[in-house]
Amino acid sequence: MKRALRILGLVVGGLVLGLAGVFFWASSGALSDDELAQVRTYTAQPDTTRPDTLTVTTYNIGYLSGMRNNEPVVRPDSLFHANMDQAAGYLRAAAPDIVALQEIDFGGARAAHVHQLDTLAARLGYPGAAQAVNWDERYLPFPYGRPAVHFGRTLSGQAVLSRFPVRRHVRRTLPRPPQPFFRDAFYLDRLAQVGVVDVDGRPLAVINVHLEAFDVGTRETQARVVNDLYRRLADRGIPTLLLGDFNSSLSSGEEGGQAGAEDATMQHILAGTDLRSAVNTASADTASATYPADAPARTIDHIFYPPQFFEAVDTQRWCGRPAPPSDHCAVTAALRLPSRAKWPSHEALPPLEDSPTE
Repeated sequence: MKRALRILGLVVGGLVLGLAGVFFWASSGALSDDELAQVRTYTAQPDTTRPDTLTVTTYNIGYLSGMRNNEPVVRPDSLFHANMDQAAGYLRAAAPDIVALQEIDFGGARAAHVHQLDTLAARLGYPGAAQAVNWDERYLPFPYGRPAVHFGRTLSGQAVLSRFPVRRHVRRTLPRPPQPFFRDAFYLDRLAQVGVVDVDGRPLAVINVHLEAFDVGTRETQARVVNDLYRRLADRGIPTLLLGDFNSSLSSGEEGGQAGAEDATMQHILAGTDLRSAVNTASADTASATYPADAPARTIDHIFYPPQFFEAVDTQRWCGRPAPPSDHCAVTAALRLPSRAKWPSHEALPPLEDSPTE
């Protein structure tokens, strides 16, 4: 009897150790810290000419999985290729100078092993980009269910495509929500990605964000961090665009918008700033709504600009037809640059991380 119990104990112990080993292997990243934030150069001749009007796009591409993002289904490679064609076609027509992308994959298994940033850059002729990884898992057992629908090797994040040279890039990790360790190990880090590009010898900062979707308190905390980051730049006189997927609406009239004090995310984002929205957020007008792409009802993807440097002259929303390539719509704004006289030099840039190493 004792021998049987010892054998059983050894078997159970071996299983526990084996499962623990698989867990830690799967949830560990394959990249070094230096590889989590990269400036990618595609051509040696980026443009530095200051335009009269700057065109910018923000787009959560949902790794080009269409409207069934994160659902437990098997997606054929042809779906990702078709959605890439559609998204690239829109961006080619809109011709933005700067594109802020969220939920973009850098060659992981869930998106047919395609490096979506490199592919878009090659197709559209962008000379450079800033790449920030927020999900680096050797094996992601999600969505839950049979292994055939698991994401597997996952390498995803945010990116800024730019026709201007990227002079500086900072990946800022935002606070996490409280959650069990087994969920925290596979958590998609929320980022504030800062790319500083060179426009006619002067700095233009782009803060590309993707805030927490499910925990309101965490999202509000993240919003305060982003606000501090923006104000650091604004206090030095740096023209700064703040854009991305905020997972929160400005208008209380929208479903999921600010109903009383339920979600103060956007209040914290804008506190103490003169930022203006390039997106029409009137509650009676859903033409600017960005989510979900097949029947937009909420405006959670935003482009904010400081009026002393820019004037919004046109804003367009694109969701994709007949089937959206993402569950979000893209937003593109044309911003007139009235004057360069107030723009400081690159030397005026402040520290953008709390740690001494950027």
